[in-house]
Amino acid sequence: MGLFDKVTKGVSSVGKGIAGAAATVGSSAVTATAEQSELVTLKSNVNVIKQELDSAYVQIGRRYVDYVLKTGEMPGIDVQDILKLIEPKLEKLAELEAQIVALEKQIMQKKVLREKQEVEAEFLAEKEKLDKALAMDLLSQEEYDAKLRMARKRVDHFEDIRRIQQQAEVGVITREEMNAKIQELLNS
Repeated sequence: MGLFDKVTKGVSSVGKGIAGAAATVGSSAVTATAEQSELVTLKSNVNVIKQELDSAYVQIGRRYVDYVLKTGEMPGIDVQDILKLIEPKLEKLAELEAQIVALEKQIMQKKVLREKQEVEAEFLAEKEKLDKALAMDLLSQEEYDAKLRMARKRVDHFEDIRRIQQQAEVGVITREEMNAKIQELLNS
């Protein structure tokens, strides 16, 4: 009866771990969606300001061309009124662009944290499976230790693996190189 109790306990703990991970992923998705929505709003505001600035630049250009055509000269023209309108928009544009950079950085940091949590949850699920297999005498202690070490390396080398994957995403290395580098990390 002891073996059956161990298996039942193992299965229930795996189920609880998976349910907890699913809840975490669900709440993370809601947060990520809100952040992306805020980012889209900021970028939309930037586009509106850029369109307004383009309109002002066109007005300046027209005044200059009209002046040149009327006088035949190419000296400076008075565009102070337009520049007064442009200044606050340029300041707002710089402020929005800074907010976008800060928000993108924050989103990236949260994404990295979520990914790390997922890797750790995968490790815990794998450990629970290995514990169950060890309890059922399906694995020897040496096999258990080797498989657990391999699973732990994914957590320990998370940053390195992520950096290698990003290199492949931007095309610095090929998929084959990425897989080889990750395997090298995990086998070291």
